[in-house]
Amino acid sequence: MKQAGTGAKTVLPAFFIFFSVFFIAWYFYTDNSYPQISPASQAPISESSLLALSGQTMGTQYRILLHNSALSSESAKAVLAKSISDRLYYLDKSLFSTYAPDSEITQLNQAELEKHFSVSDEIVTVLVKAQEVYTKSSGAFDMTIKPLVDLWGFGSTGLMHTVPEQEAIDQAKAQIGMAGLELNRDTDKAYVIKHRDVFLDLSAIAKGYAVDQIGLLLDSQGQDNYLVEIGGEVIALGRRPDGAQWRIGIERPQRGQKILFQRIQSEPGKIAVATSGSYLNFFTDDDQQYSHTINPLTGKPVSHNLVSVTVVDESAMTADAWATALLVHGLEEGMKLANDLQLAAFFIVNSSTGFKALHSDAFNSYL
Repeated sequence: MKQAGTGAKTVLPAFFIFFSVFFIAWYFYTDNSYPQISPASQAPISESSLLALSGQTMGTQYRILLHNSALSSESAKAVLAKSISDRLYYLDKSLFSTYAPDSEITQLNQAELEKHFSVSDEIVTVLVKAQEVYTKSSGAFDMTIKPLVDLWGFGSTGLMHTVPEQEAIDQAKAQIGMAGLELNRDTDKAYVIKHRDVFLDLSAIAKGYAVDQIGLLLDSQGQDNYLVEIGGEVIALGRRPDGAQWRIGIERPQRGQKILFQRIQSEPGKIAVATSGSYLNFFTDDDQQYSHTINPLTGKPVSHNLVSVTVVDESAMTADAWATALLVHGLEEGMKLANDLQLAAFFIVNSSTGFKALHSDAFNSYL
């Protein structure tokens, strides 16, 4: 109940702080809580024909499905599971985590101005893609947005209890922008120069990159049928053990429910899917919701009725970044941008008559 003189506020668990991807990535074959998509050909397959690997990474869970017959022995399965776990630990704790004090991104955030800071090949790859999406989205995707995320209470500094003053928003906005960061790859060892105090948060692209990396690891092991999911970001190759397509679908954007909204048609080739949504992590102040999805152009949470954007691409990293950028832009600008760039994007809008779905031209082949 709202108390006199105060704004009633609801804050969702911090578990969702940095992750804007919320959709049904795949269906456990022994779980009947999700609606079936089509008749008998899509019925659950034998659990013994699947090898399921899972664990924790990047503040969320990962799940990997493989054909059980693709690995010759229990020891081979254990070796592969350890390789996956080790790779994810390195990507998280050694590279991308803003919470790990010794991670590369933390050290970069603390680096002195105008000094050369050597960066790994992995960080270079992500920075290049982030810069590309930043430019093509006119700044809607901005990995220097951390000061605004923290100001609104969705970052490492803890949860907010009031809406920030405009002056504080303006000050945080003045701290962001890719122009403050220079990446140089002309030498044997790539390096970054910070021209002003920018603070990077790669959470809107790093999970997608990690999904791609695990896909490449499985490729190198000769696996040609798999599904990898980290916190909602997915990459799939080949088919299920019964020959059917991997089940990938977009979740109805409603908190507390796990209902399929739209199935994605996947082909035997590699397909990556990422979704960004504004409906799970928010706080409420004076009956107005403030989403964790911050528009770097305004310095404020998005306020339009576009609640979910899904992007399909060959790379989960690319899909991850563009899903966020299109969500920030809103339906009209996001749809135009997706069609201009031939992005396969699926938009869900919360209207007065319920959820409405629209999609870009390039998404037709996935329906």
